[in-house]
Amino acid sequence: MYTLRNDIRFIEYPKAEKNQYSIKVEYKTENKEEEKIKKEWRAIGYISKRYNKEENKYTYTATDGVGNTIFSDTKELYVLKQQFRNNGKQLADAVQMAEKIRISQSQKPQKTTPQQNTQRNTDLKNLREKNGDKLKRQELRQDQKTKNLKTERELDVKNEEKHKELEQEKTDVISNEHQDNVSETENSEQHEHDYVDDRMDELEDIRNDEQDLDQDLEMDM
Repeated sequence: MYTLRNDIRFIEYPKAEKNQYSIKVEYKTENKEEEKIKKEWRAIGYISKRYNKEENKYTYTATDGVGNTIFSDTKELYVLKQQFRNNGKQLADAVQMAEKIRISQSQKPQKTTPQQNTQRNTDLKNLREKNGDKLKRQELRQDQKTKNLKTERELDVKNEEKHKELEQEKTDVISNEHQDNVSETENSEQHEHDYVDDRMDELEDIRNDEQDLDQDLEMDM
């Protein structure tokens, strides 16, 4: 929404947030281009407001495009608007002149002084050295990464060999235990067999002795 009066208008923003302007002030300027008069609206200021709880009123501030204060703060908005109306043309001329100066400076080629050239060369040298150091660090990191991978592979091989040795030792232990068990079983069986043989021999001797005794008794009779 905006209110228009002659060559000045006030564009209001009711939902302006904190630290934002609530009204933009524009002035209709005339520019001559190719023998033609071109009219356009140009922003010459901004009005912001802040609420004072103690007085239950707003305080209005007028600034230019870069935030510089134009008029004194006031609690009466119409007073501030009237000041813009009274000084609109001067403010528009000042804005237009500032734009021309800014455009002229941006289009004007800048000459570099020997000092600037020296500084530029120094900056380029520092940049090259920085990039060189960065490249060296990358190479060192890559070399270290390669070494780490090599070390990991060697450790994997060693661990695999160690695992095989442990498995073989385990197999050998199991085999030896089995062999010992077989030997103990065979020795036990052999011992029992020998014991039985000995007992049989003893019984045989006893029977023989009994037969001899019987024969001797018969002869005596």
